[in-house]
Amino acid sequence: MSSGFKENIQSEMKINYYVIAAITIGILIFIIGNSIEPEVEEELDFYELMTSLGFAAVVIFAFFIARRYWGSKVFGKSYLALALGFVCYNIGWNLWWFYEIWYHVENPYVALPDVFFLAYYPFVIYHLRKNSKYFSPSTTRSQKLIIVLTPIIFSSIYCFFGLAHVSADGGLGTIQISVFSTYDSQFYTEFFTGLVFVFATSLTFALAIVATQIFQKSVLGSAWGLLLLGILLNTVADLYYYINELFGGYVRSDPVTGIWLAGTVFLCYGLYKHHKII
Repeated sequence: MSSGFKENIQSEMKINYYVIAAITIGILIFIIGNSIEPEVEEELDFYELMTSLGFAAVVIFAFFIARRYWGSKVFGKSYLALALGFVCYNIGWNLWWFYEIWYHVENPYVALPDVFFLAYYPFVIYHLRKNSKYFSPSTTRSQKLIIVLTPIIFSSIYCFFGLAHVSADGGLGTIQISVFSTYDSQFYTEFFTGLVFVFATSLTFALAIVATQIFQKSVLGSAWGLLLLGILLNTVADLYYYINELFGGYVRSDPVTGIWLAGTVFLCYGLYKHHKII
């Protein structure tokens, strides 16, 4: 291996913090602009379109890596699974907008889009497990604890809010403990659907932590660090979303939209680094 090639690999292994800063500033501008832009339920505006394009970009990057490394024992199939997962997520996301814009269904939850959102998780979990098991067949005790405890912690946070209700002045600022018997069947449906999603997204995050630990000292350490950051942001956004659904529902100008977009951008950056390193 030539010294020039080694230097190029070492350069690609490093995270460019100017890129991180640019992404962060761009997302802050997005969140501010999205909060100011008037919501028109019958229109797909710039901010909603950008979010859809962000999810589509992950599909393109993942398919590209899967195609390039299709002959390998792990990368081809695992990145194809990641791409298919985000294909499902894209279908769910675009169906959500379709229900709102063309059918005028305000905040379509629980609805058909959730089937595709849920289908995303098995593909991503397969991607994470296949990479982890191939490069580290055994799981340490600490890694097992991460996998077990992370979903329990996130699900417990969600359940705490599920056992609460918001006082008459609205918002999540004032919470009073309530009992489930005071709610109707719609609340039960939304609560348990949200619990499934929170468990799935937090399990995905836990597996991403383990995978990042496995790869942290390899040439793919920076790429997996970025993938972990992207999945973390998506998990935080998902938790916020499903808690918020218990207290009135998601609105299109909510800052959480920017967090989802940030997650996809960091995932794209991580996939780009993976492509450049190997």
